[in-house]
Amino acid sequence: FAPPSPCASPQDLASGVALAHVLHSIDASWFNETWLGRIRDDAEDNWRLKVSNLRKVLQSVLEYWQDVSVGVRGGPRHPG
Repeated sequence: FAPPSPCASPQDLASGVALAHVLHSIDASWFNETWLGRIRDDAEDNWRLKVSNLRKVLQSVLEYWQDVSVGVRGGPRHPG
């Protein structure tokens, strides 16, 4: 994976930006450019932006997991 900046410590993951880029690398059709654009990359010194980013990442991962697990059982894989 190639996050936008190197991750040398857990604090480097705290803004959610690196995680979002890794998710985009895993499945760019689900975690697409539009979704990636909603993750603020200027959250380094603002805890509210970090929380917002992490909330978006968590919500999207939960939706992805639910959709993929339904998709494995024969349902739709992506809402569109």
